[in-house]
Amino acid sequence: MNLLTYQGVDLGYGRQVVLRDVNLSVERGDFLGLVGPNGSGKSTLVKSMLGLVRPMRGEIHWEGGVPKRGYVPQREQVDPIWPMRVRDLLEMTIHSLQTLQPLHRKQCPEVREIMELIEIDHLADKTLATLSGGEMQRVLLARALVVEPEVVVLDEPTSAMDLVASERFLSLINRMHEQKQTTVILVTHDLPSLVNRAHRLGIIQNGALHSGKTEEILTSENLSRIYEEPLTVRSVDGRTVILHGASSGERSAS
Repeated sequence: MNLLTYQGVDLGYGRQVVLRDVNLSVERGDFLGLVGPNGSGKSTLVKSMLGLVRPMRGEIHWEGGVPKRGYVPQREQVDPIWPMRVRDLLEMTIHSLQTLQPLHRKQCPEVREIMELIEIDHLADKTLATLSGGEMQRVLLARALVVEPEVVVLDEPTSAMDLVASERFLSLINRMHEQKQTTVILVTHDLPSLVNRAHRLGIIQNGALHSGKTEEILTSENLSRIYEEPLTVRSVDGRTVILHGASSGERSAS
């Protein structure tokens, strides 16, 4: 059952169109990967999902009304100089500042559960200023999940991480998705990191969105057409890999 549908949507700012004729569907419990180079319009598409950018044309429809959404940005907006503990940040996400009272961990089972799921319970009493980039992104993910959203949108969450930390974080997202059945929309510029995780892919190129089930999008012919360069999709040890250049059979045929 579709949760989110875009029908003939143009997105942009003022009179400038960034994305044209976007048609996209996201089912409940989906894992959608959105891929594109820097400046292609990924953030604009994310903002439209969060209600921050209105369509210039077409319709964006949430089935059953706009759901509770969690958002993980590229970089944290909380001033790390503020001496706040990880636990405090998560508790303040649940309780409004006006009604917040001194809380004990046992009074916030949601916080404890999420910290254990995201494997940051050992960071509970650390201040934000002492966290590494990878630790901070895990805390941001916990903050997005602690409100029990139906949809989690992640905007290039691994952009500041090294390869090992990035793989660990993406594996965590995958495990969280499987355990909680939360709809995940993950934005990145790194297509190979998504091909064995996402159920559905959207590739943004030259102002257009090409989307569909992962197995439908991930063909050598499709990727070569979208990226306008020869790419080959192969299966290696049960995993899908993308190689630059045409396969030997395609080179012979040409």
